Amino acid sequence: MNATTYVLFGICCWGLIVFSALGQEASSDYIETLSGNKVPGTIVRSFDINQTASITFLDSQGKSQTLYPKDVKGFGLSNGRRFESRPVPGREDKGPEFFQVILRGKVSLLSYRGTFYAENEKEILELTNVMVTSEIRGTKVMSRRRKYTGILSYMLYGPCGVELQEQIAKISYSESGFIKLFMLYHQCEQLPYELFVEQVPVFRASVVGMLGVSWMESLMESSPDRLLHRFDAKHQPFIALGLKLDQWRRMPRFAVDLGVGYSSGNNAVHLELDRQSHRFTATHEYEFRSILVPAFLDYMLFRSRSNEYYVGLGAMVRTHHLTTNLSIIDYRTTFEPIKTELYEAPVLGRERIQFSPAMKLGGHLFYRERWGIITELQVEYGTNGYTLNLDKRQTAYKQLIASLMVGFRL
Repeated sequence: MNATTYVLFGICCWGLIVFSALGQEASSDYIETLSGNKVPGTIVRSFDINQTASITFLDSQGKSQTLYPKDVKGFGLSNGRRFESRPVPGREDKGPEFFQVILRGKVSLLSYRGTFYAENEKEILELTNVMVTSEIRGTKVMSRRRKYTGILSYMLYGPCGVELQEQIAKISYSESGFIKLFMLYHQCEQLPYELFVEQVPVFRASVVGMLGVSWMESLMESSPDRLLHRFDAKHQPFIALGLKLDQWRRMPRFAVDLGVGYSSGNNAVHLELDRQSHRFTATHEYEFRSILVPAFLDYMLFRSRSNEYYVGLGAMVRTHHLTTNLSIIDYRTTFEPIKTELYEAPVLGRERIQFSPAMKLGGHLFYRERWGIITELQVEYGTNGYTLNLDKRQTAYKQLIASLMVGFRL
């Protein structure tokens, strides 16, 4: 059975597992009409919304309608996110857009297309953070102009303004930094406020334990002769422990997978080399121990209320340690008089570190729960697989490695 068959078999298994459990949950989304009424229903989405030009709303009777910022005052999601219609400063003639309300109070913190805004009862101002180019003694120098510090000093002016100046001077241009500052302002001024992303983590970090098996297929890289060989076992079981960073607040379609795995066992390779005047056969029995270090960036293809399915691009670094138990070479001539020679010498060689670009398909069942089931089909291309050394000649092989894994997220 070759690697293509293994890959196709793995895809079938993966498909049966990941598409077996699509669940639905009750929604608590709503829209706020222009008259100020809240209408419960469902905002149709597969992923959490950071920015959108329109929404599709299903009411309690199942009626669907597409709504734009001019049609509603705003809408809310079941996880607490709140969006409101606002004109973009400097583009008021183009009508309103959906701004995400991160924190609402005397001075509110908003975001729109990756840019942050501060809003009070009179105006809404962009927290500007721009790169500028200047020339110093004939050399162009790029620097960041933090105009938002001055805007924050103006918008958050009050009895506690002096106490906030130190925080404003060192604040970073980030959602978490602005949230901390706006909360500090309202708490110091003893003003009420509402944080709409409190239930939405910046990201979720989960421990993942997995069991898997890898199938190896040889790809000849260079060979001066036709060297036939086979391994007793082409599969290799392993265990792995990883860290999964997903459900990013500002990048809901992306996840990061890091991990470390271990594999060990015994195997043997058998070789045959025919020449015009002589023939070689060899057997190399060995014990192997491998450490696997994968790193992937995942992109979510589809997400339901309970499950998600993704592709990932990354790399696998494998470190190998081989211990030879037995390695015998049998040499004999093919003409009279027959001469036979039996001697010991290693025929299998492997670099200690193997780097492999890789991609994978994955399914994550019950991703919103405290625990979940993860299954993945991974394909690697090993650029430095192994070498076979016989009759003072060396043959190099690359490897195509297909792995099927199943595990639990804790």
